[in-house]
Amino acid sequence: MRYIFKNKFHHCKKQALWPAIFAAMMILFLSNFTVLASSVSEDSGTINIQNSNVFYMVNPLYAGLVNENELNRLPAVSVTPENLLSADKCSSTDEMAEELRNNMAARKETVYVYFELPGTNYNATQLVNMESDVLKKAVTHIVGGAGNMGDYLKWGYSGVGMQVSYGKSSGNTIGTLTYKFTYYTTAAQEAQVTSKVNSISSSLNLASKGEYEKIEAVYEYVCNNVKYNYGKSNIKYSCFAAAINNSAVCQGYSLLIYRLLNDAGVDCRLVAGNTSSGNHGWNIVRVGNLYYNLDSTWDAGKKLSTYKYYMKCDKNFVDHKRWSDYSSSSFYAAFPMSSRDYDYGTGSESETEKLKGLKIVKANLKLAKGETAVIKVDSKPNGVKLKGLKYKSSNKKVAKVDSSGKVTAVKAGTCIITVSTSDGAISDKCYVTVTKDSAVKTLKLSKKKLSLKKGSKFKLSAKIKPAAASKTKLKWESSDKSIAKVSSKGVVTAKKAGTCTITVKTKNGQKVATCKVTVK
Repeated sequence: MRYIFKNKFHHCKKQALWPAIFAAMMILFLSNFTVLASSVSEDSGTINIQNSNVFYMVNPLYAGLVNENELNRLPAVSVTPENLLSADKCSSTDEMAEELRNNMAARKETVYVYFELPGTNYNATQLVNMESDVLKKAVTHIVGGAGNMGDYLKWGYSGVGMQVSYGKSSGNTIGTLTYKFTYYTTAAQEAQVTSKVNSISSSLNLASKGEYEKIEAVYEYVCNNVKYNYGKSNIKYSCFAAAINNSAVCQGYSLLIYRLLNDAGVDCRLVAGNTSSGNHGWNIVRVGNLYYNLDSTWDAGKKLSTYKYYMKCDKNFVDHKRWSDYSSSSFYAAFPMSSRDYDYGTGSESETEKLKGLKIVKANLKLAKGETAVIKVDSKPNGVKLKGLKYKSSNKKVAKVDSSGKVTAVKAGTCIITVSTSDGAISDKCYVTVTKDSAVKTLKLSKKKLSLKKGSKFKLSAKIKPAAASKTKLKWESSDKSIAKVSSKGVVTAKKAGTCTITVKTKNGQKVATCKVTVK
């Protein structure tokens, strides 16, 4: 049994399509919209609140598996005018989605999203549509996002109850979107998953691996450690089942891969479709600018050399037909697939084919404004010549990079520098943090020459310009500690007769000053 859902619940190959079913559910919601509760008195601020009936919807992804009567329930009226007037409010659907997303990640069952919108022309239909849009935004995959967001949330709940409450105040429309979720896991279980995912990532040393190497390590781990679950408990649909119980259905396999890879900085999606065995879920992962198919459920228990569903293009990913949500032109435009399988074997003659990964020597850079650093890149395997590498900054206003890999810090903030092969198939990332400090432009010592008697001490002072960079950490060194040593604060201690050089330099080594010391 390799599939997500039982076929008896579906009668065509277009079942469980999120937009179509969701739209149908919203039409039903709107047709049943009624006002259940009302107002606050004049001396309390005068606001009439309309509370809709509560509408319950099974997650379209689990249509047929979950009964609406099994979902957690909200009271008929869950928001009062007093609550609404005193609450902090969102001013856009993006803010509302962010609020909902964070609460879903924390596995909050009841979520109140308060809002205030300009104008008083909003009606129930518009606000109900907005509530559904906010939920869809909240579970939308974000490239570069955390592994416990996006698809992880979308597949993590069996159903939801929804209610809209709204009124007019001071020329604005204020209200609440109330959600009552039924999740597959609790907050405590998700805490266990987070701990286990961090442990797995550490044991696999993902932080030091290149993009493809991360994929290989995660895929092998899941294939070697998770077994198929034929049980009846719905926990089998979760990442918890795969990570903690080591037993799950294909969603659990795919969600664990999604969580591990996105947390490790490799973009990954959970894709669903049909196979000859029924409905099924798998992953697509990005290497460079292109995506490849993975099916750890069907490769479970096998070795890398015998995988049949690993790093495949669509053409060679046999017996997998995507649902329309994942085969639309817009989806392919956002997540372009490679036209050929990823070559992770050996024995290729060309340098390009030999290259399996890029490894940035220093994956995290911390720079002051105006400071520069050169990104050094190693090949995997070692010895493969690197030619025509491309460098790109995710935010040139924070840090820019030239064609040789030289990074220049522009202003305080964070960004990502991506290094890739000319075709974009292989890449790695460098995470750059630019501090508010200024870069050191000049560094001088109080003395260029110093004569000391054995056993005596002298404190050298470092002069830094501009003054804004005066707190920059410095590194002090002696060319011969047996003659004279130097402390981290520039105090020179004469040890024995002879001559040596005391050097001070900025942490990045770009600015250096020296003093010649003679001990008599």
